[in-house]
Amino acid sequence: MIAPPVAVSPSRLLDHRLEELVATELARLARRAPVLADDHLGLIEASLQRIINRLLPARGRADARPEALAALFNLEES
Repeated sequence: MIAPPVAVSPSRLLDHRLEELVATELARLARRAPVLADDHLGLIEASLQRIINRLLPARGRADARPEALAALFNLEES
């Protein structure tokens, strides 16, 4: 018997995409600039997170209507 799929909120889908975006960027930087130490990469990660939170605060993501987030970020095709 297969369990029914669990519905994931659009704000959680967006959070997941943002986490992937940051991880991908950090991996790219680590490859292109191997001299960057872990503490530098940590500072970059924190800076990216601040930028994301300024553009779309977590509170705004949580309070947004699901259909608005889905339309804005095309999350239905995830």
